[in-house]
Amino acid sequence: MDDFLLYSIESFPPLRESITKLNELYARPEINSKEVEGIIQADPVLYTDILHYSNSPHYGFRTRLSTITQVISLLGHAALQGMAIVAALRAHPFTDLAPYSISTTQWFSVMQKQQAFLQLWLAKEDRRLLTSLGGLPFILEIGRLVASYALMFSQNPYCFTKTAPLELLLEEKNIIGSSGDELACKLFEAWFFDTRLIDSLRHSFFILDANEPRLCVALQCARTLFPLRGEASFEAVEGLLEEYNFDSTLARISYETLLGETV
Repeated sequence: MDDFLLYSIESFPPLRESITKLNELYARPEINSKEVEGIIQADPVLYTDILHYSNSPHYGFRTRLSTITQVISLLGHAALQGMAIVAALRAHPFTDLAPYSISTTQWFSVMQKQQAFLQLWLAKEDRRLLTSLGGLPFILEIGRLVASYALMFSQNPYCFTKTAPLELLLEEKNIIGSSGDELACKLFEAWFFDTRLIDSLRHSFFILDANEPRLCVALQCARTLFPLRGEASFEAVEGLLEEYNFDSTLARISYETLLGETV
């Protein structure tokens, strides 16, 4: 990665101070729930958005969650971290996705669909995988925000044209010198993300080089089925699921359930 891109990442507007504190807590061997709750409750933006997100229909809770303690108890720390970062991004000073011909609202919607698919599917397929992914499923496309910032920073008016995720990664690399995923991984390093999660994102479309291939397969499926624009047919991931011994039926049911909710 060249000096210009590294400088773009270093100068990228930081997330809220609360997120920095949270990420530092989550980087510890043991997480103190009381400290986590204290940080979120002290930030009204995070507090309100996390409670709103945790009451999304796809979680299926019969009663409304009204406290951070309930969110942690029912959804876990991994989901909480992801929700907090999404909440911070909604209030971020730079959220221009024009180079991808989508609005900020569409970008958040795509990431919500990806996360919801992984939640619905892996909760039945292998909850350990879902836990291992931490808060990553909530922010799989954050690299596109960083790439947009790099283009703006260099006053480059280029607009990306590819829709298929792998083709888009290659187009980004050709135009700005790094893919959106590579930029995101550098940002995650600055945010104290677990190296395991960084590796999973970096290799989500290059599975043979991954330390934990099944994590990458799960991410690739979500991103293939729900790209930045439109949706792919389920057949696009069937071969991959079979190759890595996933239950294709469970994944299809989750995919069709989510499509039904968004119609």
